[in-house]
Amino acid sequence: MTEYGRDSLWKDTAGIDLASARELTARLEKRAEAPDEIAARESYLDLLGIKEGDRVLDVGCGSGVVTRAIARRVGPMGRVVGVDPSASFLTVAREIADASDVGERIEFREGSAKALPFHDGEFDAAIAVTVFAHMYNGADAVPELIRVVRSGGRAGVFDFDADMTVFTHPDRDMTRRIVSSAADAVAVDGWIARRMPMLFATAGVRDVQVRGFFPIDSDPKGFYVNLAERSSTAAAKSGAVTEDDARRWLEQFHAQLSQGPVIAGRLHIFVWGTKS
Repeated sequence: MTEYGRDSLWKDTAGIDLASARELTARLEKRAEAPDEIAARESYLDLLGIKEGDRVLDVGCGSGVVTRAIARRVGPMGRVVGVDPSASFLTVAREIADASDVGERIEFREGSAKALPFHDGEFDAAIAVTVFAHMYNGADAVPELIRVVRSGGRAGVFDFDADMTVFTHPDRDMTRRIVSSAADAVAVDGWIARRMPMLFATAGVRDVQVRGFFPIDSDPKGFYVNLAERSSTAAAKSGAVTEDDARRWLEQFHAQLSQGPVIAGRLHIFVWGTKS
């Protein structure tokens, strides 16, 4: 039986130490700087309809990238709360927020996405960004996300589809084998985004809508370019390919990278709607 998420860096962050949290949050901040990530973030927050004066919840906030973006939208009369199970992540998120121009609009709370520490209908909107794919039984968190939104409020989930990962590479067969194996290893539920519209409808969301995004990366130090190394390592570890195969595949990828820009990226799906 496949052990989904075996090599996920994000599946069990509640107890990580501060040094590990700083390393992981640095990855999140680096990813957030990519032009496609910025464009996607602005687009899905537009679709969610975040406006001045709103009270908004960011579930699984990590380093607070999305939390800060929301804070800029809600203005001085609004409020955004970032919740995360990792106290260490929240320490880093608070430091970054305090160094920004919107820190006073942000509150951080420790808590689980499956048992949010808030009353029913407490927020005008709630969002979870690349969170549920890294959770065991992440679907159980969807009703909680909806519960804390007021009637007529908005909820959204932005998550990735792990199988829909692309790399510029000359070896199609090996790339497919590595991507497929790594999808199961680095995500606990790499297909949850495909089910999210149904999960929203079941949880009492009306006017459910879906939009696809495909952020790509050509930066040699970028998040998705570096995903090639993590993918080849995960595939070899699972036995889907040999260590020699994985090494050769990665060398070919780096050879292409040295010749000019490559494409590395992954499909993300944004699902949103209005609470009945």
